[in-house]
Amino acid sequence: MSHTRPTMVLTLDGAQAALAAAITQARRLQVEVVVVVTDSSGHALASARMDGAPMMSIGVAGDKAWTVAAFGHPTHWWAEAIAAEPALAALGKGRPFMPVPGGVPILSEGQVVGAIGVSGAGSAQDRQIAEAGAQGTGVLTVAAMEARIRRYFDACNDADPAAIASHFTPDAVHYFPPGMYGGPFIGAGVIAERWIKAVADLGSMWTVDHVIADPTSARAVIEWSHFKTKQGKVLRGDEWYRFDPATGLITEIRAYYASPQSPDLDQLELGGFDYEARGYPLQPPFQRNA
Repeated sequence: MSHTRPTMVLTLDGAQAALAAAITQARRLQVEVVVVVTDSSGHALASARMDGAPMMSIGVAGDKAWTVAAFGHPTHWWAEAIAAEPALAALGKGRPFMPVPGGVPILSEGQVVGAIGVSGAGSAQDRQIAEAGAQGTGVLTVAAMEARIRRYFDACNDADPAAIASHFTPDAVHYFPPGMYGGPFIGAGVIAERWIKAVADLGSMWTVDHVIADPTSARAVIEWSHFKTKQGKVLRGDEWYRFDPATGLITEIRAYYASPQSPDLDQLELGGFDYEARGYPLQPPFQRNA
């Protein structure tokens, strides 16, 4: 029986890559933050305070990274856990415990090799920047890829163009079958503009129904539903995703539809497939105001 086990450690190069990716994401969001990257023991490897970032955020970002390294959970997990079980807050007594969104683990082959903490923007933006930094080490994970796709769909449902574009490389391309939407959407900004228009014109809203992700190939496939509420139509289909391994951003989407977009059909989906029995949504996920 062996009394030791091999461990992986985050290198200085990896920490600096995470730092750079986080700062790039912060600039995309037009916010100023402090970023701290630690090893798996919570010791700082790299940090930066962007021009204009609050001084107090230096300590807060470090505490978020320490909290992740100490327990292995992202800090937003603690916020949710404490809300459900307030007694857990006692874990932070006498420690730099910071159960506020904005701290996430850096993983390699499922093992925590480091942590990143971000402070200075809103909680949701701190978390988004930290996740971008964690992915910037060049290590994609199944969880990170699925989270990216789901947050992209959330941004579409929220009709938030900046949030939509933030999930893509600037030159990303969204492909469709021939004759649809006038051809591919080319560029992060165009992708955002076209889906905002769909929300305005069609009352569009979307759900992510299934996800399979493969970090090794930096690809994922999903099943989705598209509810065009102003037309009373439902579309189903698949999409193939390609990711940039360096940033974790989406570089390409290829959309495939379950059936042709026939004007005579209200349910554009696979014939004979029992969507209800399989647990697919039959109604839009929420009511959109007119």
